[in-house]
Amino acid sequence: MSLPKKKNPEFKYNTEVNPPKVGTEYLKYGMERIAKLMVDTDKNSKFLPRTIQLKDLDSSILNYVKEGNMKLTIDGKLVPTIYLNNERWGEFQKTWKYSDGDKNLITPFITIRRTKKEKGTRLGGQARVAQGRLFRYLDVPISEDGEIINLRFKMPEPVNVDLSYDIRLFTKFQIYVNKYDEQTLRNFASIQEYVFIKGNPMPVLLDGMDEQNTVENIDGDRYFVTSYTLKMLGFIQDEKEFEITRTSRQPRFGFYV
Repeated sequence: MSLPKKKNPEFKYNTEVNPPKVGTEYLKYGMERIAKLMVDTDKNSKFLPRTIQLKDLDSSILNYVKEGNMKLTIDGKLVPTIYLNNERWGEFQKTWKYSDGDKNLITPFITIRRTKKEKGTRLGGQARVAQGRLFRYLDVPISEDGEIINLRFKMPEPVNVDLSYDIRLFTKFQIYVNKYDEQTLRNFASIQEYVFIKGNPMPVLLDGMDEQNTVENIDGDRYFVTSYTLKMLGFIQDEKEFEITRTSRQPRFGFYV
C-alpha cells in the first residue's frame, strides 16, 4: 500500500539515540532512519539527493574563485573576490572602484557576475524523458514495530542548465595579469574542472580569456582588466518532487514464508 506523495520530506531525528552494535540493529527506526540518512548526506556523499537551486550553483562558482583553484594569492595575501549581480555591476561600472570596510582602495581585486542562462547541455544532445515522470532512485530499509519495511524513493530527472560567469581581475601591474593567466591555463589544461554541489560533480569549462582595455576610476587610478569566462554544465532539482512509497515488509529477524 503506497503512502501519499511527500511534498517536502523534512524530518527531525533524535541525536541522542545511541549507535547500534554492528549486525544487531539498524542505526535508526521508522522515519528517524530516513531523517538520519538525509542529515548524513554531505558534500562527500550522494546517498540521498537534495534540493539544488540556482543560488547553489552561483555559490559554488564563488567558492571556486574565492577559495578554490582560481583563488589568487599575492605576497602571501589572498586577493579579495566580490560577487556582483547585474544591478551592482551597473553601479560598479560608474566608478570602477572597490573599497574595504574602512573605505580604503583595494587593488588588485576580482569580480564575479553571472551573465547568461541557457538550456542545459550536460548530457549532450541525448533525448530526455518527459519531465515530471518519477524514477526509482533508492530502496531504504527501516525498522518499524519489529518489522523491516522497505521504502522506495522516486524522483524525476533533474533539470539541466548551463550558466556562464564573467570573472575579471583588476590590477595595476601586468605581472599579476600574467600570473593569473598562467594559473588559469594550468587549471583547465584538461579541458574542464569540477565543482561539487551537495555531493554532485558538475563540469566547469573555460569558455574564453580576453584582455580588456585599461579602465580609469573616479580617482584617476588606471587598471589592467582581464576577463575569464567560465561555463558550468549544471542541473537543478527540488526534493518536494520526490516520492516515498512502501514496497514490502518482513519480520526483523527472518522472512515471511
